[in-house]
Amino acid sequence: MKTLLIGGNRFVGAEILWHLLRAGHALTVLSLDPPPDEARPHLRWLRVNRNDEEALGPLFAGESFDCVVDNIAYEPRQVERLMAALNGRVGRYLLTSTTDLYPSHFPRGYTEDQVDIRDYDLTGLTPSARYNYGKRSCEAVLQRSGLPWTVLRPCMVSGPRDNLNGAPASRTIHWFEESGRSHFWVSRVLDGGPILLSSRDEVVFKLLLVNDLARAVTHVMGLPEASNQAYNVTGDEFWTNERLVRALAAAAGTDPDMVHVPQAVLEQAGIDYSPVYGTGAAWTLPDNAKLKTTGWKPTPAEQWLPLLLEANARPHLRTWYHTRIPEIALARHLQRLRQHRATLAPAITGVTIPPPPIPLVATDALPIPGRMEKGASNRWKGRILRQKGGAVPLEGFFNPLGEGTISRIGIGTWMGDLSSETDQRYMGTLMHAASRGINVFDTAINYRNMKAERCVGTAVRQLVALGFSRGTLYIASKGGYITHDAGDNRNAESYLRESYLAPGLIEADEMDRRHSIQPRFIAHQIDQSLANLGLATIDLYYLHNPEDEIPHLGQEGFYARLLETFVILEQAVMAGKIARYGLATWNGLRVGAEDPRHLSLERVVATAREAAARLQIPKHHLGAIQMPFNMRDHHPLTRPTQSLDNRRVPALEAIAALGLYAFTSASVLQGAAVPEQIRLISSGLTERTAALRGAYSTPGVGTALVGMRRTSSVEEALVVGSLPVMPREQLMNMLGESTQQAG
Repeated sequence: MKTLLIGGNRFVGAEILWHLLRAGHALTVLSLDPPPDEARPHLRWLRVNRNDEEALGPLFAGESFDCVVDNIAYEPRQVERLMAALNGRVGRYLLTSTTDLYPSHFPRGYTEDQVDIRDYDLTGLTPSARYNYGKRSCEAVLQRSGLPWTVLRPCMVSGPRDNLNGAPASRTIHWFEESGRSHFWVSRVLDGGPILLSSRDEVVFKLLLVNDLARAVTHVMGLPEASNQAYNVTGDEFWTNERLVRALAAAAGTDPDMVHVPQAVLEQAGIDYSPVYGTGAAWTLPDNAKLKTTGWKPTPAEQWLPLLLEANARPHLRTWYHTRIPEIALARHLQRLRQHRATLAPAITGVTIPPPPIPLVATDALPIPGRMEKGASNRWKGRILRQKGGAVPLEGFFNPLGEGTISRIGIGTWMGDLSSETDQRYMGTLMHAASRGINVFDTAINYRNMKAERCVGTAVRQLVALGFSRGTLYIASKGGYITHDAGDNRNAESYLRESYLAPGLIEADEMDRRHSIQPRFIAHQIDQSLANLGLATIDLYYLHNPEDEIPHLGQEGFYARLLETFVILEQAVMAGKIARYGLATWNGLRVGAEDPRHLSLERVVATAREAAARLQIPKHHLGAIQMPFNMRDHHPLTRPTQSLDNRRVPALEAIAALGLYAFTSASVLQGAAVPEQIRLISSGLTERTAALRGAYSTPGVGTALVGMRRTSSVEEALVVGSLPVMPREQLMNMLGESTQQAG
């Protein structure tokens, strides 16, 4: 195959170059810097600036290629120039793009179709945004070109000869140097010193071995069905900085000495310390199932992490290593202070040593009996209303639900890394919330890879030990996503295969896409969630984003599967494992009937009735729906996506008419910017509180769920409960302004 490679002289490009040569390609490389010396005899090198439009035309006059592999296109004009020079004489155009195309403000496994590919104005954008939208625009050029094309979207690429700088980038690294962001944690693990981790670190990411990316290039070039397709290219593992450090240390046979440091301490210490994979609330979790169905598989991390250790850079080539001595000094200083359980030194003010950690509930502990109960929850409500001091909720802050009383604001436990510090924050916040007026705890088996459920379970156990009745708390969990257990040492692929696929709980295609509502799988997940929570009964158990199955099963197949699973859920109610069940959706109620992900609530309720009839019980136990709703994404109130008695109505109206209870997720926009009109109307409140007040005041919303990991967030939410709901006219004015801004 006659192939043109654009860029082939550094880390990723050099690896693609070698794979193309080994696969027998007649290779031409276009780049400014030379390819590796040892490869030069086996290829043709064209030393040309790809941005030089006048040079490209004559250079390629009369030339044709079976394939172009473009590894360094960052702006649409670069792709357009090259296409013009080749004038259609290309069999296929393969572009390496990026998974940075997808949003990263909440954890979600994005598939290839969940991104807006079109032309963007790149004027005035920051470098990161310019890269992101530039790549999208490059893909748009391909899609309208008329040429056969393939796009590979790799995540963060890693490998022994990594020369890709992350921040801070203090110098240029040549392709042959043994350094780059892949070695940031490696050098720290191998030097044996303590390792600093920011306490606010929530970043979750995927990595890809550079060899696997190069294999993907040669693999898809040989697949006719890969024409006009985009593929995510990622490893299978989900990483946090802490988990990556632990994995590297395990490969090195060492025990890492990790010190979690409040971000304020790092800043006040003046250390220019920034882990290259980022910190804070960011998640890069694209799904790689589509490429895996073609036969490509990523290399398990346990096989390639040792390669990074073996290639550890020499000290003078360790980029970002100039801060290492101050890092170690600060870590030792904090360790000494924590040993004495004193406050930090005056130079680092405002930070106190936390109390001893609460151990997570043991999975073999006897389950706590009971569920929410009317008498206990009403007594709890009375105590809350009599509280003095701080923001005390109004009577309208509570709703009857089933056999009890629940708060109209609940705590979600989705976000956060897998660290013990995040565990402690969640557990402390949940316990504080129950004492102050919030008794709805929402979790899911896949949240933080089962750690969220265990945190909720531990908080419930602690509250019961303090004298709270189990009957005062409303615990909801979810099943549907096929998840690894953070407490299991096996890699994710092995764990899922051995725990779910081999026993026949799921099918192979379900494992690839990490989602299933198979009856036998859901039955297993209920038992696992009960064990994680340490409870005898879950008050509300949701099927998690069941609409994800519709494109694979078809509408009729989906509702047939839903009936089978509802029968299992009704049997779980009869067995006392759950009190009620529901659906927690993301897209199903946002979209109309023409969309393949559409959920019909009328048909869902009819399916629940049929399940009850099969079991010869008088009434079904489908009780609630959870869906995203906030002052920007207000489709459940304003978009008539549901058919009810031959009328088109919004989801919230349908939920109420069908006798279900509405929980909302993403109630405060998941940290995204609040529309200006909300800030103006809710003057005097924080953005988060203003957004929550809007969702809380919306007719039809039963309980608004908000992620909380700090007691201050609880108090902030209670301010909303101490205020009267907004008048409908004011609310609709707010939504009208928000709709206009969104448009």
